[in-house]
Amino acid sequence: MKSLRWRLTLWFAVSLLVVVAVLAVSGLWHLDYELRQEKWERTHPAHPDWVLHGSFTEKEVRDILGELIEFWVMVGVPLAGLALLSAHLLARKSTRPVRELNQQLVRLGATTLDERIKVPDADPEIGELVRHLNELLARLEAAFNHLRDYTTQVAHELRTPLQLMRLQIESNAVSMSPELAENLQEELLRLSNYVESALTIARAEQGRLETHPETVLLKSFLEDAIEPFTRLAAVEKRRLLWSCPHDAEVWTDRSTLKQILFNLLTNALKHGDGDILFRVRPRSQAVAVLVGNRLAAPNAGPKQGLGIGLRLVCALAQQLGQTRVTFRRGRFFWARLQLPAAPTTPTVAAGRSV
Repeated sequence: MKSLRWRLTLWFAVSLLVVVAVLAVSGLWHLDYELRQEKWERTHPAHPDWVLHGSFTEKEVRDILGELIEFWVMVGVPLAGLALLSAHLLARKSTRPVRELNQQLVRLGATTLDERIKVPDADPEIGELVRHLNELLARLEAAFNHLRDYTTQVAHELRTPLQLMRLQIESNAVSMSPELAENLQEELLRLSNYVESALTIARAEQGRLETHPETVLLKSFLEDAIEPFTRLAAVEKRRLLWSCPHDAEVWTDRSTLKQILFNLLTNALKHGDGDILFRVRPRSQAVAVLVGNRLAAPNAGPKQGLGIGLRLVCALAQQLGQTRVTFRRGRFFWARLQLPAAPTTPTVAAGRSV
């Protein structure tokens, strides 16, 4: 499908060439008529009273028209190229506000909803579109902030009652059946984790999480982070198969990365079946971390439940800056985490040199 710029280029060039072609053909037809049908008359220079009558022969008519067509071809071909180039430049200039608009829209996200679109020197139609988009962004920002504040308030309000309930269950565990006390503790723990995750998401999306990036050697870092999940997978008679090059280094915050991996592996254990695959693949300026597992049932997986775990992963990855995370669902669920490679030259970050 052709872009708008090329459609404008072709439309302008074809329109110009059609107009020129119509003028040329009509002029040629009129000249042909004049040369073949009309007679010419003129006086004799030596005898003014004499009037000479005559007409062009067929050969003369063909010679005149042939020379005219050759001239038009010699002049018309460069003019057609010039018209096409002019059309392309004009179309490019006309669509520049649209390109600037798209570039600004791509940069907008949950943490940049307060920004507004600016397209200088735009046509009235583009200016009207920009105005409507900015009004829409203002409404989205207000709704997003309201929802985020509401989520934070609800999480804070739930925090204390849940802690009190857990303390009451612990203090009255003697008068309760062990099975009931254990079930209540598990449910309260699950709710507490939801509340803490919601608070962390809110802080991350508001940009209020402190991170301290540093060079992290992934091999040793993963040995400690993955070991508990290896044992949990073994309890379920599953395997966690992972591999990482010895020299893979990334530039990231340790605690944030550990929390991201914790959520990804917890999600794999909870919604997956069979072996869990964990691969680290270094790239030129980044390091890709892949976590995949077969889903326990058709269409199962992260879409079940509240989806807080994966949302938390996205929020934490966004907080790290140059870290990106993508998900792919199918028979297998894959999470791809792209981390920036460790710098090879001394870098100043978080108030200290690395």
